[in-house]
Amino acid sequence: MNIQADSIKVGHKYSDVYKNFLEFNKALAPGETDNGNGNMRVSYETGFWAIGSDWWQITWVFSDAKAIYQTNPKNGQCILNILEKAALPALSAAAAAIAGVAACGFPPIAGCAASPLAAAGAAVAAGVIAKAFFNDESTCGFKMFMLRSEDEMSNGAWVTITIGEGGKLSFSAPSGSATTVYEQIALLPDGTTRVGIPELMASTDTELMAATDTDTYHAHGVGPIGNNVM
Repeated sequence: MNIQADSIKVGHKYSDVYKNFLEFNKALAPGETDNGNGNMRVSYETGFWAIGSDWWQITWVFSDAKAIYQTNPKNGQCILNILEKAALPALSAAAAAIAGVAACGFPPIAGCAASPLAAAGAAVAAGVIAKAFFNDESTCGFKMFMLRSEDEMSNGAWVTITIGEGGKLSFSAPSGSATTVYEQIALLPDGTTRVGIPELMASTDTELMAATDTDTYHAHGVGPIGNNVM
């Protein structure tokens, strides 16, 4: 599937020291990449006294604009808490600025008025939800992928993020790699303005997370971000 333009958001936190929120603008077809014109940078520390960790969260919308997808390495109540307490109220507040988009409560209110979902509106909605998680003080919904000195931009290094098939997303850098999972975290059903939260995941999805949420840590640029979803 194609990924919608302006919908890819990357949140990075180096513990509570540095926070970076990156927005990629290109629409991506399968196999395409976007390096943000080389301007996507995150900050982190290295060396003996560096005791922080790098945490990442990726949010986007596929071109069908039916749902907002997000990395979700450990599905839990914290996800629902942030969506309910921060993301959905923020969507309601921003609705006037989003063409044809409005949040209809948690869970979705039956019979909520529907209108066509503008592509720009879906991208804005993805950004609102991504910012709600980014601004939360926790690392709920974030995946840990550590950066080392060999990953610095001064060494010509990049972090590559690949949105793959089967609900898998991977990170790779010169120092190592990691794999996590993603899922729908907000539904935009039938191309309408209703915003809802999926119910508890099926056991098969839980098993998938357990099998794919792995790290290789033989172990400031971020890019390219790629789309391998067919």
